[in-house]
Amino acid sequence: MLKEQHRVIHKLALSLDAVIIGASFLIASNFAYVEEIDGIYSAPSVEDYLPLLVFLIPLWIITLKGFGAYDSMREKGFGRLFWTILEASLVATLIFTAAAFYLELGILTRKFVTVFFAAAVLLQTAEKFLVLQFLRSARRRGLNFRVLLIVGSGPRAREFSEVIDSHPEWGQKILGFIDEEEMRGRAVGQGRVIGTFDEMPRILEENVVDEVVFLMPRKWLSRLEEYVRVCEKIGVKATIAVDFFDTAIAKPVVKEVEGWPLLTFDTTPQDFFSLSLKRILDVVGAAAGLIVLSPLFLVIALAIKLASPGPVFFSQVRSGLRGRPFRILKFRTMIVNAEAKLKELQALNELEGPVFKIKNDPRITWIGRLLRKTSLDELPQLINVLKGDMSLVGPRPPLPSEVERYERWQRRRLSMRPGITCIHEVVAHNNKDFNVWMKMDLEYIDNWHFGLDLKLIARTVLAVVRGTGC
Repeated sequence: MLKEQHRVIHKLALSLDAVIIGASFLIASNFAYVEEIDGIYSAPSVEDYLPLLVFLIPLWIITLKGFGAYDSMREKGFGRLFWTILEASLVATLIFTAAAFYLELGILTRKFVTVFFAAAVLLQTAEKFLVLQFLRSARRRGLNFRVLLIVGSGPRAREFSEVIDSHPEWGQKILGFIDEEEMRGRAVGQGRVIGTFDEMPRILEENVVDEVVFLMPRKWLSRLEEYVRVCEKIGVKATIAVDFFDTAIAKPVVKEVEGWPLLTFDTTPQDFFSLSLKRILDVVGAAAGLIVLSPLFLVIALAIKLASPGPVFFSQVRSGLRGRPFRILKFRTMIVNAEAKLKELQALNELEGPVFKIKNDPRITWIGRLLRKTSLDELPQLINVLKGDMSLVGPRPPLPSEVERYERWQRRRLSMRPGITCIHEVVAHNNKDFNVWMKMDLEYIDNWHFGLDLKLIARTVLAVVRGTGC
């Protein structure tokens, strides 16, 4: 019965979205192309653009499905649904715009695309909100609910049951808990232990159970396969909690490679869409920067040549993502044999940790001081960004010799692609404590989102304009 209801709801959702995309298209075409002729407003005929809808509606449905808009909404909040719709609509709009541009369709205008995108997002959001409220109201009244059987009765099982019980709008009810014989009848939250592991097949056969949730302690993992096979044989969904290990930062991710299910613990951001936006920003920003700033490159190159003999650019091996070596590019700000004189100045180092910096470095040329003060010496790294060695924003790439002296916890800053600017460069540029830098880099990694990059880029530009460095 529940599966039939799910299929009906799924088909209804697909139909509503198809109608909404068609309506959004008509709204955009009428709003964007309406013309006044002799005081009469006219719009293009629907028949003129009907073939486009045949392409557009399936495209939008497929994109929404790919982003999970048609997955179960039981545990989803409205905010999560909205972002799913926004991201899927943005991708679908970009694909449609690219196709329309390639096919040289006259309908492609900024006004049309803007109105169409806005209408589609707003109407879909309103539709999903109303459906979500309707379903939650029905579940609160005991309709369209699912029955769970929880294997385990320890603290994790109790905490999980409390979450389920606190959200009646999810439409989930707990039949009971499974544990060892001595735990029979024990109260767990609002439920009780109703049987043992050996009795699980009988319980599944005699009761309505939609899903078995395994929240077993690690010592029972060797028995897990047997009970999952019981669920498989009876035809009941089996869900396994993957918090087997008490990781402080790493988040579990389940993926499949040629039929092999793999459980991964990763400390870096996994939002594919946002990471794709980050890379797009890198490529577009670096390419635009190189084109716009090319006259400045020529002026700086000439000044470097006049200041001292030697090449315009300085190239040095740095450690990139996961420690991969690459050659970073900068405008040369020092005399040619600066690296050879480093040992002589090592005792004057003003920073703590495996990095070197002194305020009045005698190796820096007069133009070099100006370039460093304004951070213009970093501009050639836009080439590194285009090549994929760096990003516009990320932890600064260290020297391999510095990485060799890292403490174990500090190496995690290499888990994200290095950047031209970073959080400590704009927040604590004058702080000389190396550990503070490291902690800020890790804070950036742990809390990264696309908006943070935009914020740091804006603050970097402001610092460069002010001449305070970045």
